[in-house]
Amino acid sequence: MNNRKVLATWIVLSLAGTGMVWAAGSESAIQEGTLDDYVVTADRVPTKRMETPADTTVITKAQLENNHYTSVGEALQHVNGVIVNETSTGSNAIVRINGDSRVAVLIDGQRLNNDQGTAYGRSSYDLSAFPTVKNIERIEVVKGAGSALYGSDAVGGVINIITRKGNKSETTLDANTGSWGTQHYSLTNEGSKGKTSWFFTAGQDKQNYFKYRQDGSNHKLTNSDYRDNSLTLRLDQKINDSSSLRFNFMHKTFEGKQHGALSWPNVDPAFDRLVNDWSGAYYFKENTNTPGYIRYYSNYMTTNQQSRFTTQTKGVDFQDSWQLNAVNRLTGGAEWRESKSSNEANGYTDKKITNKALYLEDIMKLNSKWTFTPGIRLDENSKFGYHKSPKAALNYKAGENTDFFASWGRVFSAPQADDLFYNVYFPAYYYGMYGNENLKAETGYSETIGMNHKFDAKTSLSVSLFRSKINNAIRWYPDAMYNYYVGNLNEEKKTGIDVSFQKQVNDAWSYDMGYTYVSSKIDKGTGLQRDLGNSQPNGYRLGLHYAKNAWKANLMATAGSGRNTTVYSNHMYIVWDGNVSYDFNSHTTGYFKVNNLTNRQYESYSGYVLGDYPMPGRFYQVGVKYVF
Repeated sequence: MNNRKVLATWIVLSLAGTGMVWAAGSESAIQEGTLDDYVVTADRVPTKRMETPADTTVITKAQLENNHYTSVGEALQHVNGVIVNETSTGSNAIVRINGDSRVAVLIDGQRLNNDQGTAYGRSSYDLSAFPTVKNIERIEVVKGAGSALYGSDAVGGVINIITRKGNKSETTLDANTGSWGTQHYSLTNEGSKGKTSWFFTAGQDKQNYFKYRQDGSNHKLTNSDYRDNSLTLRLDQKINDSSSLRFNFMHKTFEGKQHGALSWPNVDPAFDRLVNDWSGAYYFKENTNTPGYIRYYSNYMTTNQQSRFTTQTKGVDFQDSWQLNAVNRLTGGAEWRESKSSNEANGYTDKKITNKALYLEDIMKLNSKWTFTPGIRLDENSKFGYHKSPKAALNYKAGENTDFFASWGRVFSAPQADDLFYNVYFPAYYYGMYGNENLKAETGYSETIGMNHKFDAKTSLSVSLFRSKINNAIRWYPDAMYNYYVGNLNEEKKTGIDVSFQKQVNDAWSYDMGYTYVSSKIDKGTGLQRDLGNSQPNGYRLGLHYAKNAWKANLMATAGSGRNTTVYSNHMYIVWDGNVSYDFNSHTTGYFKVNNLTNRQYESYSGYVLGDYPMPGRFYQVGVKYVF
């Protein structure tokens, strides 16, 4: 009943004129893409958001720049329905969509997830491994199952990071410093000559420590320092009007420490990581609404954290589309992927997992109002055999400004290498962790229904309801001696609602509001029970934005309530972030930002005892950006 009251209050306030905003014109603080934007992630081909049968959000380049975000995780924290769980700043950032950490993370449609997984939950990509935000054109977030198109990792949703193509000849220098001895330096250079274009970034970050709030006072967390260096390059070679070649390279090194849980700090806190990802692709039919590509990629990551674990993934992707007639636009593709994972100190070396897949989707425009999209994906996994993931989606365009959508899809999520092969005893901690090669793959379904409505050119409302059920859900669990084992639960269920309302007040001012409710239940053999680790049963987003002439300012809040106080130190929390920038001239911008303005105590990840993984306290940063 309380949740219904909260939801009703937010909707009434939204309809009264508040809401999540986009702004029109280059001078305005664009916070999200509009419903008129084209997106490519939900259907793998360019489609208007109003005609896409999925709950989709776009983070624009303007939003990334205006808020001076320093990481992908920081940007995603302000998307309704998205949570970024952090156990250590700079090195662990796990994303959840609709309460699920099984999220596919892509760069230009290429899979970044690896089969070794991460140390936390069912996630298989750590956002902190992504080198920079300086090379990002936009981020598309699709909430709900994407397994029919993207496979094993896309149970909760898909995040597609679309990179910037070099255009005008321009170099940007950005430097800032802030609390806790943080420093950031970045160089960006882009340009084009003839049929060749490039976009290059290089950066360096460091932090000496961080402080957190607990029990009414501030504390300095030891072993929380780090240094990282990053480099990215995108090269594009135009062949003709309809085809091109592209090369992408991403590199990141991280050297620092990880304290671990407050109640159980790491005996050896040293932590280092190396990331080298590259891909080469041929794109064709680029001047049509049925583009295609063929791509080879190689992703490499090695991490040393008390032991060294390494994974290398290589693969080939092919996709093509065909406008068969006025009704049918068909998209199909094939994928081959092989991963090789090692964690020698913990029981395994060079374990290979291969996955082959075919997928096909038909966007059927039945008439001017109805669009039906059936699809299917066939996976053959070297460890878990053959799986099929069908989907069906329906979009009804009730008018020029209103659409309704519904989607249903089967999901398939394979166990990770650590789940299967991890086998070690830790004498320093007096417990062991033991994988299970007899695990079953997770299977189930996900459903979403929703609507988008534009009241006018400045105001829109989006509402979606979602439900998912996972059979054979995989979890690690302790015995009486705190040895950890992994097994298949009976099932896992999630239900929820996502509401956001967008409005622009005038050319300078805008403000935003959003609400998400997620109910998560798991069955460990005794029936479905509430998932106590749900860090945000009720999620709230607020924002106030100003952009006029040389000034830009943003004040944003992220809040959560309904948290279980046997797991988290507080039932609810609200965190305010703000920033302001001033353009001294066409080349130079100065900016100031503060995160966690009120120095709020909270956690986004549950540990052994209350407050085990505290989030950072109040943080200040001042910087300057110079473009020439």
